[in-house]
Amino acid sequence: MSAAKTPKSTALKKDKPSYADLTHQVVRESPDPLPFNEILRRVHAIAPIQTKNPKSTIRGAISQSRLIVATGDGRYGWMPRVINGSVLRLTLSESDLAGQALEFGDELRNALWPSFFEIQKRTDTSPVHVRLPDKTGTDMSLDFLGVSHWGTHASPELWKWFKKLKAKRGDHLIFHVINGERKSYRIEFQRRSERDEKAIAERNQAVVQAALAYLLSRPWGTAIWDITAHLLATGQYRHPIPPDPLSEIWTQDVWEPELRKKGYTGGWELVGTDHSQLLAKELTEAAAQNYDYDHPSDLPREYDPDFGRRPRASRKARTGPVKTFILRVNHRALPKVWRDIEIAEDQTLEDLHLMIQRAYDWSDDHLYSFFMSGKAWDKQTEVGSPWSDSNRHTHEVTIGGLNLKPRQRFLYLFDYGDNHEFDVQIQKITASAPKGNYPRIVGEQGKSPPQYPDYDEETGEPEWDPYRHWNG
Repeated sequence: MSAAKTPKSTALKKDKPSYADLTHQVVRESPDPLPFNEILRRVHAIAPIQTKNPKSTIRGAISQSRLIVATGDGRYGWMPRVINGSVLRLTLSESDLAGQALEFGDELRNALWPSFFEIQKRTDTSPVHVRLPDKTGTDMSLDFLGVSHWGTHASPELWKWFKKLKAKRGDHLIFHVINGERKSYRIEFQRRSERDEKAIAERNQAVVQAALAYLLSRPWGTAIWDITAHLLATGQYRHPIPPDPLSEIWTQDVWEPELRKKGYTGGWELVGTDHSQLLAKELTEAAAQNYDYDHPSDLPREYDPDFGRRPRASRKARTGPVKTFILRVNHRALPKVWRDIEIAEDQTLEDLHLMIQRAYDWSDDHLYSFFMSGKAWDKQTEVGSPWSDSNRHTHEVTIGGLNLKPRQRFLYLFDYGDNHEFDVQIQKITASAPKGNYPRIVGEQGKSPPQYPDYDEETGEPEWDPYRHWNG
């Protein structure tokens, strides 16, 4: 790949079909979940798949989707539909009882807004409709309550009903998914004294075992929101008696011994299980609450998906010499494959992200973060994508403002689900580089790995292992 290569758009040309969009269409329009081969057949019937490996193309479309989910029986269904009939429990805390907001656990947020982690063009976090026990209905919004904390400030109608309950800490709200596609739900109240402890204990055990089975099938690690999505998709909540919230029963003393039994000793991460580690300083957190993650108001046009995302040109480099940084970027699983990118001091980490995607010919279809400490999920040094809930965002941080030093390394993590980790090392700093077009690719070695590895039909092994550096 040369520096002069034409930038690849994140969307296919208008005269070519988007197989990802067609895959979503096929699964969404089917009333029942479909086997993989049937999805492949139906997509091919709409538009013949002209890629070198049609199976890999469709597998890639499925693997990158948060709306197409495996139902546990060899089929794939539409998430907002397969969650119908689910029943989930919210245990009321002191902060809930204060009457300012109700905070959701990961599984409840996934059930109410199943597209929460989808790419921007397919996400929908608009209010859902909730029917109350008195037969009245109200809309309920999804609100950011602080770093990694989501819930709802609720409507006056819901708070009016809630206050009449005279609820106590430990009582429950029970949410029923009536129709996820229509965003229709029902809510009821249950006092702690009314719990069927034996039945709930059995449900808790069933959910924990299902979560453990999924966890042990993902030796490279996973995120808590992926576990909750799996539990919802496979029907673990389609029971009249809901288990306790996952945060109460899915604790480190439950899952860590199971990992040890399987020999996972280091390098393994379970993301999102300890919110206490994700809290930022009070001042920063307050600033974060004013940030609109769905529609960042200060997002430059060049970074906006509606206008074709691309790196912004360096303004300084248009008129004269500029300070530049040559950064070597390599996937941690493939240290001998790298790309060197030269970027100007007035360009941003968002420009760097877009250039890395271009350099590796990937799709720019997931969230991402830079961690200046080099350690994944280090919230103190994270700079996240414009749509992430980090305290600093890539379009706001310039390369020159990072105080980078030669040989320094930091981490670029792409796709919060698959967790592709790239090392970024400063190779050279030029105080006065000639004016020109930046960022640009100035060196490369090795063939770019495919973003979604194809799998051998017989062995199930991927053509390359993005997680080999985690496994020793």
